[in-house]
Parts: sequence; C-alpha cells; structure tokens
Amino acid sequence: MRQLVNREDFAIFVVSLNRFKMENQTLENINFNEVELGQEYYNCVFISCDFSKKMLDNTSFDTCEFRQCDFTLVKFVDTLHEVKFTECKVIGADFTNLNKFSNSLSFESTLLNYANFVSIKIKNTLFTGCSLHEAYFDSSDISGSVFEDCDLLRTSFNQTNLERVDFSSSYNFSINPNVNRLKKTIFPESGLRGLVAHLDIVIK
Repeated sequence: MRQLVNREDFAIFVVSLNRFKMENQTLENINFNEVELGQEYYNCVFISCDFSKKMLDNTSFDTCEFRQCDFTLVKFVDTLHEVKFTECKVIGADFTNLNKFSNSLSFESTLLNYANFVSIKIKNTLFTGCSLHEAYFDSSDISGSVFEDCDLLRTSFNQTNLERVDFSSSYNFSINPNVNRLKKTIFPESGLRGLVAHLDIVIK
C-alpha cells in the first residue's frame, strides 16, 4: 500500500532517508524546484507535482506514474523504466540524454509539443491522445511504438526507425519514406498524403 506524502512533510521525509530511495509512495502537490529529489523512486505515484525546468540527472524512476505533473523544459538524463505520464505537460522537454536502459514508457493525454527525442532508443513506447506539435524524433529508434489518436503536426521524423510503428489512428503527420525505416509500419488510409508531402505534388 502506498503512503501519501504531502508538500509539507516531503522535505523532512527525504532528509530522513540516508539512501534517498523512496518506494510505494504517493507524492502530491510538491514543487521539486524547492525541495531535493531522491536518487531513486520505485512504485510511486506523483500527482500535480512541478518539475519544470529541472535537470533530472541523478534521479531514476522505476514503475512510477505521473498524473497532471509539469515537466516543461525538463532535461531527462537518468533512467525511466515502466513510467507512465498521464495528463502531464512535457512541453519542450529534452529526452536526448536519457539513460540507454530506459524502456516501457507510456504517455496518455499529455502535451509533448516541442519535445526532443533525437538519437535515443525508446522502443515500444505508447502515446495515447497526445499532442506532439513540432516534436523531434530524428535519428531515434521508436520501433514497435504506438501513436494512438495523436496530433503529429510538424513532428519531425528523419533517419528514424519506424518499423512496426502504429500510426493508424493519428493525424497531421508528414513522413518521408525515403529517409526513414518503415517496414510493417501501419498508416491510416486517410493519412497517406502525409507520406508524399515531400514530393510537392497535388492530391485531389
């Protein structure tokens, strides 16, 4: 059973942990720009917490969920394993230095506009009902991922491994087959024009 830790108790709670490891906690309404983060979180839930503009370079999250949290302009450097973001703001976040052992990520109803996923490997990632306006996946490996009902307006895919990626319910994407790996990639019939946008042709 998770223990609820509120904003007032959190600073004292963390200082009392010599290992800076937290397990099975629910953390709510905490501004992590004002208190020190632990080094490791396992099976924790974060609700309405503020991480904005923070560099997460010495903190790993394993089997954690973030609900309605703010990660605007955050830089992710350590490990994210089996982490779910729900109704979060991850605008302009930088994932480019994410630890190579990060996997099993899930984003649901989350704002990922301008997020940077360049040159990383995050296979089998699930994006559901997300906005990814002008996000960057250049030179990344997102094979086996699913974009379910996502808005991919001006999202950049260049030299990206898109094998077995499911775009069947997403929209506004523009993907050049000549510069991306598309083996068994799934597209909606209505979105096929997004595969020929680079040809400068007119489809009626």
